[in-house]
Amino acid sequence: MIDTHTLFFIGHLFGIAMGAGGAFMSDLMFFSSIRDRIISRTELHFMRIGSMMVWAGIVVLVITGTGLFLADPDVFLASSKFLTKITIVAVIIINGFVFHIWHIPRLHRHADMHFPSSDEFMRRRPWLLGSGVVSMVSWMFAIILGALRSIPYSYTTAMMFYIVVVILGVSTAYIIRNRLLPHHKN
Repeated sequence: MIDTHTLFFIGHLFGIAMGAGGAFMSDLMFFSSIRDRIISRTELHFMRIGSMMVWAGIVVLVITGTGLFLADPDVFLASSKFLTKITIVAVIIINGFVFHIWHIPRLHRHADMHFPSSDEFMRRRPWLLGSGVVSMVSWMFAIILGALRSIPYSYTTAMMFYIVVVILGVSTAYIIRNRLLPHHKN
């Protein structure tokens, strides 16, 4: 017979697979879609399916993570790994809301259009790229932290490292943004 902890742990792994898989796939579909500087309604539809996988994964992660936490809260609250991971998951959730409130409607408004011809889209592209970088870095950190038994760093040190990686990622995306989201109006 499988105990409750094992069930929550297996569920947690499924949540990670769905959430991270949906996030990585949506990001890859987005960057593949913009090569021709047009995002079609069909491409947007598939990105939304990936997004639904992300949210389903997050729901599973929160439910199973709560179950795992409640089994031994004192151990988890004393763990810098857990505190770092829970903070990063909060960033994933907040970034997801930002993406759905601001970026998805903008993408829909510009569906089937040559997006460099839209001043609104081009002014906002650094924010879109930044949100994508935060998503990718955060999911990678959450996966890595989940795979480790513990980390030899304090919460503050681990979060500083995470913030530095996010800043480097956003800076890199900003520097190469013209390759990622071309600006010319061809």
